[in-house]
Amino acid sequence: MIDRLPRLRTGGPAPGPPAPPSSSGPWLAAGAAAVVVGSLVVAHLVDATAGRVLHDRMLPWIVGRGLGVAAYLALTALAGLGLWFRHPWRRGSRALLRPASVLRAHAALAAATAVLVAGHVVALALDAYAHVGWAGAFVPGLSRYRPAAVALGTVALELGLLVGASAALAGRLVGRHWLAVHRLAVVAFACAWLHGIEAGSDVASLRWLYLSSGVLVTTLAVSRATARRAERRLENAS
Repeated sequence: MIDRLPRLRTGGPAPGPPAPPSSSGPWLAAGAAAVVVGSLVVAHLVDATAGRVLHDRMLPWIVGRGLGVAAYLALTALAGLGLWFRHPWRRGSRALLRPASVLRAHAALAAATAVLVAGHVVALALDAYAHVGWAGAFVPGLSRYRPAAVALGTVALELGLLVGASAALAGRLVGRHWLAVHRLAVVAFACAWLHGIEAGSDVASLRWLYLSSGVLVTTLAVSRATARRAERRLENAS
């Protein structure tokens, strides 16, 4: 997928067919390392608060919940980096990474998010205690556990797959329209944010996580849209 990522510009019309970046192996390794480290950190935090429950029937639920939180953290970083990469303010700041490096980091975060989400879905679909099931995991409204909240997660998953496919097929099947589909990533994040708040039974202990991440992504999305409108007005006036 990394080799198919398009070369993005920071402004102007949507980019054309992608140019393959070189040496993507280190970024794939970084993405795999992020998955491992994130899973270990979340597992340690869960272990510290769950105690002996790790040895009873709730273990699959705890694993699924831990992977879900880790996936949400990776998704937040993914959405934030993607929004900042094409933010007009970025052009006025000192770039710490080259655009190609940012794209590879973005792809590595996408891979990490996909792996963590897959683990989250599988763990909860297989857990009889969770009452989600395979149908509830993939069809909105069929979960026995908090159907509306789980449905938001399902919608976020399906939108994420659509966004990822649009990037993979950029310049091929969907041509220059891939970017319009890719902007649905903000909607996917919003659904995942609501899913985490409504579906988790331990949301009180994670309220600062959801609050800070929601403010971060919302600020980036709103400021980018506002700055772009201001740029277009200046261009039309000149």
